Amino acid sequence: MKSKFAYRPARVENGVRGFTLIELLVVIAIIAILAAILFPVFAQAREQARKTACLSNSKQLTTAILMYGQDYDETFVPFVAFQEPLLRDNGTVYRNYSPWTALIQPYVKNKFLTVCPDEAQLSFVMSGNNRSLLYGGYGLNYGYLSRYAGSDPYGNDLWIPLKFAAVNRPAQVVLFLDSVGVDYATADHQYVWVPVGTTVDPPINCYAYANTDCDSYSNGWTGQANDYTKYYDFPGYGGASFRHNSTGYQSGVIPQGGANVAFVDGHSKYQKVGALVAGTNFQPDGSGNAKVIDTNAYEWDPSY
Repeated sequence: MKSKFAYRPARVENGVRGFTLIELLVVIAIIAILAAILFPVFAQAREQARKTACLSNSKQLTTAILMYGQDYDETFVPFVAFQEPLLRDNGTVYRNYSPWTALIQPYVKNKFLTVCPDEAQLSFVMSGNNRSLLYGGYGLNYGYLSRYAGSDPYGNDLWIPLKFAAVNRPAQVVLFLDSVGVDYATADHQYVWVPVGTTVDPPINCYAYANTDCDSYSNGWTGQANDYTKYYDFPGYGGASFRHNSTGYQSGVIPQGGANVAFVDGHSKYQKVGALVAGTNFQPDGSGNAKVIDTNAYEWDPSY
């Protein structure tokens, strides 16, 4: 006598055999497993595409800076100029200065090249009014590629850009890199906080402010009680923004990702976090004051 639980083949209609419930469940399970395997791969592929697009932007901006320098007696672009304001699309004044991203526009003619596709607040930055020129997210190494020259009568800090010839190792000195972009904004974006001129500070506490005083301007990646850059986080002020990070932010832990970096000689490349602090005694927990201990490995100071 056959058991009532014995396997029975699916009914055949018009010469076509249907699936049993068990077979359908097996197929669904296989599809679910494949999706679980492939979705992370697709996400990584999309991130790689964004990183590559960001690197392409970096290369084009570098070329524009070098072209600007050729027209201005081989001088680096100033990170900010107060001669003329940055205007909104409707012609009203947006800021009372022009950042370097606006100064090189005659050589780029595309303000959205200043926007990294991995920018956390991309929709806000891309929504016009020249926001991309202020909040796009590439920071110029202004502290070393220019010299502080006091203030003008209106209280604006003046920085004089260096000549190209002042850089001893152009293929090893940072020109700019992925930086903070929009660091903080209210939900309606009525108030947005961002470092002036889209800049980046080097990962040490002591650098070329006035070329003499190392303690008067310590906005590096350590040394501030509320500066989360000491944890390699998206920075509170002036640090690199490691958008291309495969592990996400973990307090006090160096991420596995890094940043796209443009160098003075014109080439750009992706660098891991550790390479950007090479030559210093920088610690991810922010303990102590970071100093340059190996000038041959340090990539920020053009005088080495």
